[in-house]
Amino acid sequence: MKWLIVFLGSGIAGDDTAGYEIYMKIKNEIKERIAFLGTDLFRLYGIYEGEEKMIIVDAIYGAEDIIHLKNDEIFSIEDRSTGAHFLAAMEALKILKLVMKKFPQEIHLIGIPAKSFEEITYNEETIKKAIKEIKKIIG
Repeated sequence: MKWLIVFLGSGIAGDDTAGYEIYMKIKNEIKERIAFLGTDLFRLYGIYEGEEKMIIVDAIYGAEDIIHLKNDEIFSIEDRSTGAHFLAAMEALKILKLVMKKFPQEIHLIGIPAKSFEEITYNEETIKKAIKEIKKIIG
């Protein structure tokens, strides 16, 4: 398969559950390889099997609507850690790109708008819109 679709987030933390919810809804609908990595993007290092293309689905705090970024647009994000023991997903992705022997040639980021770690503020329409965007990308 040429696509790996990676879902990030928590199963219990408010809007950070968006990646998990989309993973659960889409896992039986598409034929491409998918993986839920929880909150640790570094797990990509152990599961990557040389797919040419990858989609990362994650909650993005501050986004007002679904966002779709591709390749250099993703790596230009200035996402920074907020503490000594937390590494932002974009920082992790930049490190993985440097240390992995093989890395996808094409990367997409689907960001789900997030506002709260305590409660879910996204709605079913947002989830459907994200799924539609994923399907559009993989053709």
